[in-house]
Amino acid sequence: MTETKRNWRRTAFRRLDGSEEIAPEDWTLLDGGGRAPARIYRYLYGPQAGQWSWFVLIAPDGTPFNGGTGTAATGREAREACEARVPPGARERRPG
Repeated sequence: MTETKRNWRRTAFRRLDGSEEIAPEDWTLLDGGGRAPARIYRYLYGPQAGQWSWFVLIAPDGTPFNGGTGTAATGREAREACEARVPPGARERRPG
């Protein structure tokens, strides 16, 4: 089995003034077309502080859909949960 390069990036938000803010402890998986099939982030406050939440934003057939959500103890476990549910073609890093 060939290992696929994952394209996890820090989640960024564009503000109204045009500046960009990088969210702490927040990562988005980008596909080859720049779409986001998955996202993870760590709760910083509240009763779940320290846990990681994961979201798969694509169905097994590749259409936008809630493909699953959950929590994990570590960021690695959250990434692995997402990668196990995102269709293989939607998690590859494609050149260009």
